[in-house]
Amino acid sequence: MWSNYSMLKTCLNINKNIDISKFLKVTVFLKRISKNYVPKKSKVLEFKHIEKFLVEANDDRYLAMKNALIIGYSGACRREELMLLSIKDIEFKMDSIIVSIPKTKNNVPRVFVITELTWIHLIKTYYQLRPAHTPHDRYFLTYREGKCSILPIGINKIGQMPKSIATFLNLSNPEDYTGHCFRRSSVSELANRGGDLITIKNMEAGNRQQLLRAISMLQ
Repeated sequence: MWSNYSMLKTCLNINKNIDISKFLKVTVFLKRISKNYVPKKSKVLEFKHIEKFLVEANDDRYLAMKNALIIGYSGACRREELMLLSIKDIEFKMDSIIVSIPKTKNNVPRVFVITELTWIHLIKTYYQLRPAHTPHDRYFLTYREGKCSILPIGINKIGQMPKSIATFLNLSNPEDYTGHCFRRSSVSELANRGGDLITIKNMEAGNRQQLLRAISMLQ
């Protein structure tokens, strides 16, 4: 209900110059009917599910999705963080990839490192398919039949990726794997492993020396 209200508010404001946020009775009504609403939490992908998908899914169809899964899972990313990810936020090293998330929900930039060689290969393969004439720097581009177009992938498409992955893996109730899945899966696995899955998390983007020391420890 709130999402429909938000869309309606934006459309009326743009097209009719009407600000319905001033209609206080509407917001009071929405708050009252949503008082007992409990949002459904996304199911999580286990590490074995992630490995299975990355190995068995066809790259010609699923390479962009594999990249979103790797980056989203490695950095506990929200779907909007993946959507806004820029090619400038990805730094390729000899045997690692440093990913920066400058725009976050809590306004605290994050930096994390990907060191798994097969994951690095998948990211490099997708990155190299980027058309030279792409007029923007968004990392995630629409991908079909082994080729990238210049069109960036939107937030809704990214939010549907966990469901598509769950469908490929024949997991029960794939619709329960929502746009929060990558982040929740990462946090869940981090807890299960006692904190060693994401070695670099919530690190200030400017602290390069600390980051490089952490990379050397991972290697």
